[in-house]
Amino acid sequence: MNRSAKKELIRKKLLEKRRSMVFETVYELSLRAQQRLLGTSLFRDASRVCLYCSFQNEVLTDEIFEKARGLGKEVFYPRVVASGAKRMLGFFRVHGLEELAPGAYEIPEPGIGAELVGPEGFDLIVVPGVAFDERGARLGFGKGYYDMALKGAGGQLVALAYEFQVLKKEEIPVEPHDVTLSAIVTEERVIETGYKTGQ
Repeated sequence: MNRSAKKELIRKKLLEKRRSMVFETVYELSLRAQQRLLGTSLFRDASRVCLYCSFQNEVLTDEIFEKARGLGKEVFYPRVVASGAKRMLGFFRVHGLEELAPGAYEIPEPGIGAELVGPEGFDLIVVPGVAFDERGARLGFGKGYYDMALKGAGGQLVALAYEFQVLKKEEIPVEPHDVTLSAIVTEERVIETGYKTGQ
């Protein structure tokens, strides 16, 4: 099986499992994963935090937002923006969740007029994904938005995931353009990969 076929198989299997989750389970496991991240130095030491809005039962991030704002940290969210003929992610400062509204793919994102900041200015970037492995490889929806946007990013790249999204035996096929995660945080554990941005 070639790389793209293997990726598609993993993506299909795990998306089906995630989409079948009931909201009570999503909420409970998300809360545990978020609390786990909040207890790390990755969060404690960060002044500028980038989050995502959950989509199709991804791990929620609202608790992290509230805690970060309460501690006076700056928080940013991605928005799909046009760059010439291409569409890519830009990152915008958000002061309250009411500033987010459904945008591309119906995912809530910052509105027009928010402050745009390059990813090299962040201390912690929390990303979603479909599947991960313990080396820090990430498999998304296949559009490459995060991989393109986070090349040259500063700070730590950390995924929030459910434990079932972390592959135990098989590793995700990696392409040269794929970003590598510094850590993966699930409801059960923090997996530190040892990878630092800029390597």
